[in-house]
Amino acid sequence: MTPKEIKILADACKMAGIDATKIQPSNPFGKSGGTPSLLQAAVAEIDPQQAAKWRVEAGGGLSIATLSEMQSGGDLSQQAMEDLYRHDADFVVNHAKQQQDYETQLLKKMEAESHQMRLAQRTRQNGGNEAMAREQLKREELIDQQRQQQMQESARHASEMQARIASRRGASF
Repeated sequence: MTPKEIKILADACKMAGIDATKIQPSNPFGKSGGTPSLLQAAVAEIDPQQAAKWRVEAGGGLSIATLSEMQSGGDLSQQAMEDLYRHDADFVVNHAKQQQDYETQLLKKMEAESHQMRLAQRTRQNGGNEAMAREQLKREELIDQQRQQQMQESARHASEMQARIASRRGASF
């Protein structure tokens, strides 16, 4: 097992509440029973790509129905998509990327709509003067950026202080 696989398995043991000292470093999808089932579910939650790889290594694979749908060239059913997600590590990666891209685009759209709503509200507050409203929003956004930078700097400073305190505690023992 690779170090990454060992970490995934150790994390799965923690997640499932399983004593890791009783688990061998092997593919949990090659076993059946209560404990392996818990590990399999935890691995699928932690790293779906690795879960798909281990399912295939354990002898699993795409069903004939899924393969037939794929060959037909049409849209895949929900069952076929789930089968691909469970048995095709590349599909898992592509699915995650598509989901992330979708969420990024949705967030951008929501931010743009929110900005337009704030602009409309400011324009009304300024008696229809859109130029003044834009200027006010620009100043507010600059202030927000400065606050975020200050918060990040403060968090970095606090983290450094915690590290220094921890290192001093370690040196004193």
